[in-house]
Amino acid sequence: MTDNRVCGLKPAGIFGNGMILQRDKGCRVFGKAQDEVTVVLEKDGNKEEYKATAEDGKFVCMLDAHEAGTGYKLTIISGAESVTYEDVCFGDVYYLSGQSNMELPVYRTLDVTEEEVKASDYPYVRQYLLMPEYRLDPTKEADLPNNPWTKAQGTALMDFSAVGFFAAKRLYDKLQIPIGLVHAAQGGATIEAWMPLDLLDEFGEDFREKAKPFMADGTVQEFLKNQDITQAAWVDSLNADLGKGFETRIPDDAEEINVPFIRSNQGEERFFGSIWFYREFDVEGEVKDNDVFLYLGEMIDSDVTYVNGKVVGTTAYCYPPRKYHFPSEVLKPGKNLIAVRLVVEHGCSAFLPDHQYFISIDGKKTDLTGKWKCKVGTTTDIEKDPFFMAQWIPSSLFQSSVLPVRDYAMNGIWWYQGESNASDPARYDEKFKAMVLKLRETFGDDLPIVCTVMADYDDPANGKIGDIASGFSDNGLTIQEGWKTVQEMQMNAPSMVPLCAVVSAKDLSEPFELHPQNKSILGARIAEQALKWI
Repeated sequence: MTDNRVCGLKPAGIFGNGMILQRDKGCRVFGKAQDEVTVVLEKDGNKEEYKATAEDGKFVCMLDAHEAGTGYKLTIISGAESVTYEDVCFGDVYYLSGQSNMELPVYRTLDVTEEEVKASDYPYVRQYLLMPEYRLDPTKEADLPNNPWTKAQGTALMDFSAVGFFAAKRLYDKLQIPIGLVHAAQGGATIEAWMPLDLLDEFGEDFREKAKPFMADGTVQEFLKNQDITQAAWVDSLNADLGKGFETRIPDDAEEINVPFIRSNQGEERFFGSIWFYREFDVEGEVKDNDVFLYLGEMIDSDVTYVNGKVVGTTAYCYPPRKYHFPSEVLKPGKNLIAVRLVVEHGCSAFLPDHQYFISIDGKKTDLTGKWKCKVGTTTDIEKDPFFMAQWIPSSLFQSSVLPVRDYAMNGIWWYQGESNASDPARYDEKFKAMVLKLRETFGDDLPIVCTVMADYDDPANGKIGDIASGFSDNGLTIQEGWKTVQEMQMNAPSMVPLCAVVSAKDLSEPFELHPQNKSILGARIAEQALKWI
């Protein structure tokens, strides 16, 4: 990118090298400027020039519709300032919205997609990551981040939305045109976050009161900063067990426990604090491969994991599988020790069943399920404060992730959400319809939408409390009624919303897994529906 800007010209952050513009539609180029703006689009020596007038410090310039194609250069000029973008393409662009199952990156799916991902090389499938600048004041528009358009190749592919990529690659295979993904999904987002407040007024709940404390600029960021400080102080309060050698040896009074297990948070004897878990394994002879791989399924909640007293990995929350690579020099001949310090935040501790637990040395796996030892490290009577997300604030994502990109032409919307509304599913179907119609009004286009029906999920924290040394047993967990209600409403979405298709992830679920990894099958289903509107 050539950039001769001084200070007055600032195209919206979504414009950049490698961007994909929507084919067969007039495309707007927009941003901030003080003077008249000229946009020059050129390819193979042919130039097209477009003019726009800046009003109130903003400009919008409409380009003519173009067929799918690659190798364009786009230059924006205002007064003495200019910026040029290379490798611009025209193709089909999709808006990815919803929560964590849409946000989940490719690297989190490699247990089931590794071979497919390794074989994938898609330079004309590209993603723009729309991380919101939370601004809820409707009189002050949020800016789009200056994030690059990344190509679905090599290490960059690992950070793509998995659902988005596996759908986009199939569209590219079929159409052989560039496919762009505007990735706006945010883990934990409620459907209300994607709706404006005036629309939420129709649903009889006081959403304005929930949003009111965050309306002034900077209040969201200040609240989250203070929350981080409080959360960190709670974690630090448990550190009395550190520095006592728990990571290097199994205490004499450690109890036996079977892995996997679930100790639920139901009942009066809830536990908050840290617990140490231990497992010995043997190393025979010299280790040839320097890369040792430790896989510890999923645990509740956060962990720091040691091998022979050295930290080999840490995960700050409960959902991701623990995949820890470490150098072979950490190992020694004979007995070796894994020590896991698990912090239990909300009463439920677990090494979740139906996940893998193993260590791989020189390509040979040693199963780590079965007998472990455990000892309580530090206890507290105080539960960690519930985590609060900005994407729970009503209208937060509509203001920060929809309105700023409303002028960017697109071909459709892919929606995967509902988990955060399962505890209160009332009128979810009506909200979904109202949201889609508002999105279409905002984008100025009757964009088709593909909605995913949530995968089945059993919350492991819902069962009966058990002895921490008793191991895992079937607690008879079931899918909560609110979850099933949202699923049923999602299945019926096409009857309520025109130009709406539904695909199901119900059969892709895994026990106790909020984020099932088989996103490739789901991507294929989305692509199949999206092709019907092309």
